[in-house]
Amino acid sequence: MKKVEIILKVTDACNLRCKYCYNGEREYEKNCLSLEHFEKLLNVLLTGYNLIHIIWHGGEPLSVGLDYFKKAMDVEKRVQIQSGVTIENSVQTNGTLINSAWIKFFKEHSFRVGISFDGVENEKYRGCTEKTLAAMEKLRANGIKFGCNAVVADNDYDIIKNYEFFASKGISFDFSRMIQEGGAKNMVSVGTESFVKSMCDLFDHWVYDTDGVSVRTFVMYLNLLTGGRYRICSNCSCHLKYLSISPKGTVYNCSRESMGAYPFGSIESFETTDDIFNSEGAIKLLSGSIERRNKCKAACEYFELCAGGCADVAIVENGLENIPTEYCYTFKTLYSHIKGVYEEIVNKGTPLSDLNPTVREIMVRSISKTVSTTKNDIADTYI
Repeated sequence: MKKVEIILKVTDACNLRCKYCYNGEREYEKNCLSLEHFEKLLNVLLTGYNLIHIIWHGGEPLSVGLDYFKKAMDVEKRVQIQSGVTIENSVQTNGTLINSAWIKFFKEHSFRVGISFDGVENEKYRGCTEKTLAAMEKLRANGIKFGCNAVVADNDYDIIKNYEFFASKGISFDFSRMIQEGGAKNMVSVGTESFVKSMCDLFDHWVYDTDGVSVRTFVMYLNLLTGGRYRICSNCSCHLKYLSISPKGTVYNCSRESMGAYPFGSIESFETTDDIFNSEGAIKLLSGSIERRNKCKAACEYFELCAGGCADVAIVENGLENIPTEYCYTFKTLYSHIKGVYEEIVNKGTPLSDLNPTVREIMVRSISKTVSTTKNDIADTYI
């Protein structure tokens, strides 16, 4: 099936004021994507895709209210019946508005739920910690799977301490380094070398944590290493695979702040997906990305793994057409470290029972070749 991921910024409004929020410069406008624009988006997308995964985003997406979401599901149902397209839904929320009615809605419509939560540092950066923790308990009690995303904002953020927090609660999650956009533009970010060292130290701890939880970054890097199909979105071309729409109905490549310089156009101006990707903004963004990737390909042995990195990260660091220095250091250093640890595990014949459950699963998949797309000498050696 041909799949597209849609980051649907249903509103800029939010009930929190996270210190590093990229949305701060928009002043949290209480806007909302019209259902007419939503239906038009789906009808345009079905001309090029038969699987549409919608990530409801914001702002705080739940702030538009449950009635809006119910009407949106009616729109989805109508489009699916008429076209046969498959539509899946996820929501990225701060969790503070989740109640029994939202729980019932998520279960009824098979929503996947992501919670934005910074662990033991949450009160420092986000606030409303107890409300979010209570929401996670409601989700768990009702059998709704969820994961968390934690932003590492500065050098005071203790990555291992926060991992232990999530692990103690059995919550799979990921760390994201703060991107200096929007409200975070003038904040002092965590240093690149400090962040990478902390992540390497955490991996050394995580890989042998036999009761540990999944950390998405590590899973993605291990899949890259072992020839799996799963890729980090910043390490593969997102062209034709991702799109975003703003509350006003403007289509972009993704929801990152820098994409505002590359608008594809109003959803009202498109009839097909070809129209979207042939727009001036799409061609301009793709041309600059190709220029950067050609530089990367000529200069770096890691190109086949990282694909030149994320356009947004490049724009923030050195410009769309130029190689992002800090990102490259992060990828090369962390990937090389993970590769070294993994090879040591294989060479020593470390029993699977001594490893993190997620690592065991990846190794078994790799060895059995059930998801392998490339020859995997490390797994062959382990056999």
